[in-house]
Amino acid sequence: MTDAASAFDIAASGMAAQRLSMDVIAQNLANANVQQADGSVYRAHAAMFEPSASFSDAMQSAVDAEFNVSFDDDATPAGVRFAGLIEQPSVAAYRLDPSNPLALAAGPHKGYVEVSDVDPIAQMVGLVAAGRTYDADVSALQAAKQMDTEAIDIEQL
Repeated sequence: MTDAASAFDIAASGMAAQRLSMDVIAQNLANANVQQADGSVYRAHAAMFEPSASFSDAMQSAVDAEFNVSFDDDATPAGVRFAGLIEQPSVAAYRLDPSNPLALAAGPHKGYVEVSDVDPIAQMVGLVAAGRTYDADVSALQAAKQMDTEAIDIEQL
């Protein structure tokens, strides 16, 4: 695997990760006020990512590249990968609505309805950040492509 291929892998995995993050944020916003028939509410989720290779594998690859060791074609691509979707922890919030059929019938929150913990402002900030990170990954991909093209042009001279 060449350095350019590694740059392409890193940028592409970053773009995929940010696209997935934006999808999760859109899901959070779409379900912000959803209450199910059993009275439970939607909880905000977040996408978790991890490096495609461990730190020690990345360091070994860097050492191998420094000493011109050949690379295995089946090597794990550089970048990030989806590790899982987690439900963000939150404290239950309630709204007084005794006429609602889903209002609690007993306990300290009698007459209250549980409301979702999705904060639209925080979600929009996350959406903007994910969009800008996606744009930065696109720029990195274009720069790697340009460098690869110029290297080919230099080789042909």
